[in-house]
Amino acid sequence: MKLNYITIQVTDLEKSLAFYKNVLHLIEQRRFPTNGGEICFVANAAGETQLELIQMEGREKVQVRSLIMSFSGGCNLEGERERIIKLGYEPSPLQQHGGKPPYFTVNDPDGMTVEIG
Repeated sequence: MKLNYITIQVTDLEKSLAFYKNVLHLIEQRRFPTNGGEICFVANAAGETQLELIQMEGREKVQVRSLIMSFSGGCNLEGERERIIKLGYEPSPLQQHGGKPPYFTVNDPDGMTVEIG
């Protein structure tokens, strides 16, 4: 089996799209209206696991306690962290615990923790 997508109920689709596209470089795969809202799928590339962002009137946003999404930052983590600060977000300082590689975290517009390492 292959993980197809993960759904996140968001409070503001445009703010969430800006975060996932600008901070994490995800690409909009498809977007369409639905009864009382809008859905947008984003991913690293076509055919990869997607995030389904849904904004629906009257729906509660996703509950994010203890949920962390991890992304590979690639090269210069401090450079990535500085780029994200310039975009107006507040990432944590670089961290390293035990045998885990260095990383930092930043919250999406709905408070979900995203780890970049």
